[in-house]
Amino acid sequence: MADMTAVDGSALAPESLKMMHYLTIRAAELSAAAICERIRAAAAELETCVAAVDEQQARIHPVPGKWTIAEVVDHISQTQVRATEELRHLLAGRRPPLPPVYEALRSGAGDWAPWDQLRAELHDANGTMLELLETADDRSSAAAPTVRTVMVALRHLEDGRTTPQIFFAELRWKEYALLQRLHLLDHRTQVKNLRAALPPL
Repeated sequence: MADMTAVDGSALAPESLKMMHYLTIRAAELSAAAICERIRAAAAELETCVAAVDEQQARIHPVPGKWTIAEVVDHISQTQVRATEELRHLLAGRRPPLPPVYEALRSGAGDWAPWDQLRAELHDANGTMLELLETADDRSSAAAPTVRTVMVALRHLEDGRTTPQIFFAELRWKEYALLQRLHLLDHRTQVKNLRAALPPL
């Protein structure tokens, strides 16, 4: 980890190092079943937040330059689908062959697909990941395959602003699964914040 750098060549910020430390330590501590249940809980929290949003609210840009809630939901669904496929390879003892799952993955459906459909797709994508993780066991090996992963940590600048730091990491399946939990929780918070910023009806 000491020789890792961000994509811009800078040293990893304390927030990035903390994220990597969390994934490494928790992956070693938690069983496969415990990881699955934590992801199940995070997915349920996110879906509960999304269920409180109606079609009109989902399309509004409450914060200039930021995604709508519909775009956030589309992003999570698309990411969950790709992440599940990468987990499927890792659990089968193979290194995933595809390009990494990039941080702003979207399909465009957030602009036009019916809101009920976007919500159903999120639920289905989460369910597919959970079905796969329910089959995982705790066998591990130093030679277990890893996946090249795009990591994003929010770093705090001296002037009080925050900015994302992007870097690549090689993660084994438990670390990668725990990263998906963090992703779900981050976007749960994002949906809450976007909903709070919506104009009154």
